[in-house]
Amino acid sequence: MTRLFKITVNDREYDVAVLEVTPGTTPGGGAVPHMTPGDAPTQVVAAPARAPVAAAPASAAAAGDEVAQMGGVIVQVEVKVGQKVAVGDSLLILEAMKMKNHLLASRAGTVTRVLVAAGDAVEGGQPVLTIQ
Repeated sequence: MTRLFKITVNDREYDVAVLEVTPGTTPGGGAVPHMTPGDAPTQVVAAPARAPVAAAPASAAAAGDEVAQMGGVIVQVEVKVGQKVAVGDSLLILEAMKMKNHLLASRAGTVTRVLVAAGDAVEGGQPVLTIQ
């Protein structure tokens, strides 16, 4: 039976599905030979291969959100709430794999929210600020 759980890691919530396996069965439903301490295994039962399940994103991007292009650490936020930006303006610097990457504005407008600060770890696709 699959059970659903909500877990929080570093203040980020994830929905996860966990397959509950009862003693004596494998995830695929096959029987597991009964063994007592000291018995040598006579049969190896492998669970069927399953497709990997991706974790749910921390939060979905809304209209106007600029998102981190990859996971990393915010080095510097170059804009403030209320600041006007043009397409191509540098919004922040993200360090990933020892490289510093500038997140550039994809739209012109006014910064209405800044969701990260220098030193914050982010995931790829995570909203970092909003331009309206």
